[in-house]
Amino acid sequence: MPGQRIVTMEIGLEAPLCAEPTGLEGLAGLVVRTADESTGPHPGAAFAEAMESIGASYDGSAGLAGSHVGVDVPVTRFDAAAELFVELLNTTSLVEEDIARQIDAARASLAQTSQRGSSLAEMAAARALWPVGSRSSLPTIGTLSSVEKLNAAAAREFWAAHWTISDAVLVVAGDGVEDLDLSIFKEWTTSGSPSQVAPLQPRLDGPRVILVDRPDAVQADVRIQQATVGRSHPGWAALNVACGALGGTFGSRLNQVLREDKGWSYGVGMSSRPLPDGGVATVAGSFRTEVGADAVAEALRILTSSDDLRADEVDAARDHSVGIAPLQYDTAGTVAHQVAALVGAGLAPNWVDDHLAAVASARASAGEWSVNRAWRELLIPYSWRIGICGQAEELAPALAERGLEAVIVSPAEVLS
Repeated sequence: MPGQRIVTMEIGLEAPLCAEPTGLEGLAGLVVRTADESTGPHPGAAFAEAMESIGASYDGSAGLAGSHVGVDVPVTRFDAAAELFVELLNTTSLVEEDIARQIDAARASLAQTSQRGSSLAEMAAARALWPVGSRSSLPTIGTLSSVEKLNAAAAREFWAAHWTISDAVLVVAGDGVEDLDLSIFKEWTTSGSPSQVAPLQPRLDGPRVILVDRPDAVQADVRIQQATVGRSHPGWAALNVACGALGGTFGSRLNQVLREDKGWSYGVGMSSRPLPDGGVATVAGSFRTEVGADAVAEALRILTSSDDLRADEVDAARDHSVGIAPLQYDTAGTVAHQVAALVGAGLAPNWVDDHLAAVASARASAGEWSVNRAWRELLIPYSWRIGICGQAEELAPALAERGLEAVIVSPAEVLS
């Protein structure tokens, strides 16, 4: 990537959230967040000092598809940073003190989440969409009960089992990376068995609407979701455009009605994102409490309408998606992360190019997978599941009047 003098080296690991032992949810992320706190050769703060001395920074995340860890550094100091990165991969300490500090941070994060309506609505929708107790139905950072069970011994065991070269992917992105010496990575030799990722199957039972009661809420935060196809499906590009036309831009149908015509919201968003197996489509918005139930009912009406998307609606959504793509991939870090995710999913590193070409060719009613066909066949009208956070005293009866019986839970319940 000419001009990108900050080089990113990222490793995709076969360490997904579903690899966490039952009852220890949050363990994968805990290991990622603590890995750079201390290593064998650089105990305590020495590792951070060594990284800072060369202008390098570590970052990572854990998700349903796996864990990602990486280092950013000026290209002139790549060799020193790569040596420290391999040191981390081989000898991270995960000592009690560091783990305890990160567990405290997880507790604080959950406490903040309990006061954040948008996050609670998202977790309520996940509870409605995925089977009870499945990892996809629980917070990434862990639950109120599981975080209390995490410890250094469990973290080290998870690291030893899953931070291995089995199916790992190394991506290096930046200016002049073809001339860099990557031989240091041969010293990372830990091996193991790849994690088995069970297919995500949406639940067929349970409530359609879960309402998180926050009596002091000033608005109703809403998430409307359903499981759908993923990146390997031939209709994925058309589905992305359909989501954009329905709710992904300010000119979309949901925004035209709920924001412009009704004045119920500052804006609504809709998108589809891939999962390890399939994908999920999500509508997100916040509304005044007194119109929250009406907004949900109206959104569902639009999502299940028999009126096909017009050519101008599709053209606007398609052009927007293609137009913002360069902004999504304008740094070495974003490109490295995307490539690692693609290869980890069994796709070619240049999959994005083919995907954007498919998006650019999407039309309202033309082609094998037209945008309207993707909407009709890949977004099932009766499959939408709803999570809401707000004042249950006002929202629950209003929802019931519109045929949407809600199960009411507390913030603590949805975080447990």
